[in-house]
Amino acid sequence: MKKKIVALCLVACLAVMAIAGASLAYFTAEDSADNVFTMKGIKVEINEEFVQGSELIPGLDINKDVYVTNTGTSDAYVRVHIAIPAALDDGDPSFAAYNNFLHWNFTNDSLVAGQWSWLPEMTEGTGYRGNGVGNWNYYTTEIEGIEYAVYVVTYRTALAGGEKTATQALDKVYVDTSVDCEWDEAQNCFYYTDNKGNTVYPSQFADENGNVTIKVFAEAAQTATFDNAYDALNTAFGTPGSEGYVAPWNK
Repeated sequence: MKKKIVALCLVACLAVMAIAGASLAYFTAEDSADNVFTMKGIKVEINEEFVQGSELIPGLDINKDVYVTNTGTSDAYVRVHIAIPAALDDGDPSFAAYNNFLHWNFTNDSLVAGQWSWLPEMTEGTGYRGNGVGNWNYYTTEIEGIEYAVYVVTYRTALAGGEKTATQALDKVYVDTSVDCEWDEAQNCFYYTDNKGNTVYPSQFADENGNVTIKVFAEAAQTATFDNAYDALNTAFGTPGSEGYVAPWNK
């Protein structure tokens, strides 16, 4: 009789273990998720309203509108480098523009908050303080054997993909009305003078065909992780005029 009782107890224990084991298959759950990211890009295009080969004649305005379009897919900050042959530019630290052989203008609309700024640092107000040291984002460089004065103008509003700047960076160029020319028999070329006592020869500002070139270069940088256009562009490309800075044409 005792053996039967033990056997019954053993059977009961096995039954409990079987029930406990079967319960492990219930009350479970699983989940998964796909994390989707996108990779976009930045690309810019300079849009100019300008007639190539326009003749520079004292007092004659030549239209040279310079816009920039973000042709990429990511939001971008943009800036433009405008290089003027240094022999035709003032070259004085005071930037007394009235001394220039070649003048260039921008519109008042282009200087308001959120538009273009010629200043070397980010500001929310007007983008121009007038002539004077520290009032220009400026540096000098040599391009193809000619010295250039380079002015950097920054668009302070981010451009979405496909968006164009609302105003132009540059509006027009013209030669000072006081400029005159004389023939140099020895060098077999014209040279140019003005009423400020300046004299320049084509070799200082033109190529072998006598063509004067104003060079324009646009840069764009991502907006994400940056507070403003200056932080983004200076981080991506360097601060114009700083020690070790290399002009975009010379990279």
